[in-house]
Amino acid sequence: MGDVSATVEPDPAQDKVILLYDYSKHLLSLALFGIGGIVSLTQSPQGQKIPALIVAMMLVFLALAGLCALSCTAAILRARQRDLPVGRSAWLSSQLAMMFLGTGVGGFLVIWIKAIL
Repeated sequence: MGDVSATVEPDPAQDKVILLYDYSKHLLSLALFGIGGIVSLTQSPQGQKIPALIVAMMLVFLALAGLCALSCTAAILRARQRDLPVGRSAWLSSQLAMMFLGTGVGGFLVIWIKAIL
C-alpha cells in the first residue's frame, strides 16, 4: 500500500468570507446583549434618571446594529447558496453594524456614567 496523501490548499477568499460570517454573528450577539443590558440598567434607580427618549435612541442604534449584522449573514448565505462571490453589501453591512453598535453602547455608557456621578 502506497502512501497517497492529498492536500488541499485553503482558499484565502473563502477564509475572509468565513471570518466575516462569524464576525457578523458575533456582532448580532453583542447587539442583543447590549439591548438586554440597557433595558436591565434602566430599571435601576440611577437608570430611571435617564430620559426615556435617550434610552429609546440608544436601543434603536443597537437594533440597527443587529439588523445590519443579520443582513450581512443573510447576504453571505445567499451568495454561498448561489455560488456567487460575496458582494460589497455584506462588507458594508458589517461596517454599519459595528458603527451602530459602538454608537449605541458608547452613547449609553456616557449617559449612564453621568447619571451615576
